[in-house]
Amino acid sequence: MRQKGFATIFGLCLILVVALIVKGIQEAEANHAREVVNFQMEQALQSSAESGIVYAAESVDWKNLGDGATFKVTKEFQHDNQRIKVNVEIRGERGNIYIKKKSYRGVYLMSYASTDSPFLTKKIYRRAYAYILDDNDTTICFMELP
Repeated sequence: MRQKGFATIFGLCLILVVALIVKGIQEAEANHAREVVNFQMEQALQSSAESGIVYAAESVDWKNLGDGATFKVTKEFQHDNQRIKVNVEIRGERGNIYIKKKSYRGVYLMSYASTDSPFLTKKIYRRAYAYILDDNDTTICFMELP
């Protein structure tokens, strides 16, 4: 009689352990899927920020503008039957740019791309920085973030 009770309790514990393992695997896969979607969103934002700088550099005559010029662009992307609206703000400021202890005149550009996160209740964003020297206004030099 006691052996039946032990086998029943052991069987129930074994089923519980298997259920917990399956639930853990399911949660891990859901986390992985969210990471992939977040990575794709972050890459789209980074691409938008960098293309915003290229757009501003090609379409604006920075030599004739004063400091603090700001431009806003809205882009839309298609991702798995979902339209993603990305807001891009590009800001440019004239100033001295120091390269290897030499000073050059040019324009600093900062681009800020943001959108609403599908998983979080707040906005996510990415930035890109670049500069254009007055001597060579056709070359955009992107700066890496630390």
